[in-house]
Amino acid sequence: MPVSALGVAAAVAVAGAEAYWLCVPVAVLAGAVIRARAAAALLATFAIVAAAAPALLDPGLGSLPPAILAIAVPGLSAAIARLGRERLESGQAALQALARLDPLTGLCNRRALGDRLAYEVARHSRHGRSFALMMLDLNDFKSINERFGHSGGDELLRDVGLALKAAVREQDTVARLGGDEFCVLAPETDREEATHLQERLRPAIRRSTGGFHDLSGSVGYAIFPEDGASAAAIMAAADVAQAEDKRRSRGESRRAPARIAA
Repeated sequence: MPVSALGVAAAVAVAGAEAYWLCVPVAVLAGAVIRARAAAALLATFAIVAAAAPALLDPGLGSLPPAILAIAVPGLSAAIARLGRERLESGQAALQALARLDPLTGLCNRRALGDRLAYEVARHSRHGRSFALMMLDLNDFKSINERFGHSGGDELLRDVGLALKAAVREQDTVARLGGDEFCVLAPETDREEATHLQERLRPAIRRSTGGFHDLSGSVGYAIFPEDGASAAAIMAAADVAQAEDKRRSRGESRRAPARIAA
């Protein structure tokens, strides 16, 4: 960038004050490309001063534009270019954030969970520590959709998502994988702590479904690295644990279809 500004000054020295306007694209480029605002303003100012200096030192080269135009045109052009770039970046960041959220519950989606899981596998492997991955789903959720429609099912899923968020720590990640399937990633968690978390999640699910008698959730977990030393392996192990919990709960009590409370 400084090389471009020096080039503008050299051109002015040859062509006269009319070449002052060559500073405008340099100032615009500085405002649009340079991330640090102070550096962008400094370079834009340097471009204007460098372009104006020859005519100021040697009036024979020609007269400069009126002072207000000499300052306003490149300055406003640079500011507009910078504002446009910042708005574009802000929009892109918002779209990226939305792409990582479940639109129904506002929780992380499968993609975001995959990224976080890969990060935690690498981090816990490096430090030789364990974390827990919990898989959850609602028992007999299909009957809710069938009896009360998808709007009723969606409302229930939102309530479950809020209940899970309230039951975990701030550093834990709660995600909705799709349908009535949820997941909790709990860093720095051993098997004993995971069991306590599992015991907190069951009543949290039950409370969130208070309008439906006997609607509960199945919760299974796996511990890294004992149950799986990779992201795929730990997810598969947690899936198996969740399926076993569902079979066990069905064997212990045969429930009637969920019914809404009076």
